[in-house]
Amino acid sequence: MGFAPKFTFWFTWWFIISIVGIYTPNPLPAWFKYISIPLGIVLMIYGLMLNAIAGRTLKRYGHFDIRRGIRKPEKLVKVGIYSCMRHPAQFGSVFFGIGIALITSNPYAILLAGWYAFSAVYFILSIEERETLENFGEEYCEFLKTRKPFTFSPACLRKGIRALREVNTQIRPATLKND
Repeated sequence: MGFAPKFTFWFTWWFIISIVGIYTPNPLPAWFKYISIPLGIVLMIYGLMLNAIAGRTLKRYGHFDIRRGIRKPEKLVKVGIYSCMRHPAQFGSVFFGIGIALITSNPYAILLAGWYAFSAVYFILSIEERETLENFGEEYCEFLKTRKPFTFSPACLRKGIRALREVNTQIRPATLKND
């Protein structure tokens, strides 16, 4: 499955949650927004951090030829944030959608975000896992045994940030000059 259908899955959910949150009546008391909006912002920031760390890690350690654009990595990344979870970017996307619902402070959007989270986890574990298994075979089978699909661990975020701060000493085949 290419990038476009995956992006459509995530964006459609975020759009629907936003529309429900904005255009359905909100029976909750006004004070609820003082809790839900800050919590929603925190979850959106956390989701964006996971996405950014995962994307940069894939770009640095998963691609031999660094070009612009989103594409599948050429090798399985096992360092940084991927040393403690298999799907950090998608996990971040789940938090982003829940954050949208909380920012609307609408109970219908928040309930819908629960269904969104359920369908997103199903999407990740059925489609993403199968696709990655097809790409990396036995190596990914071993990877499955040593990593959880998701984790809330702050230590995992620190590992991801630390791996990105390290000077990349790997020599990439595309960067070698012909002598």
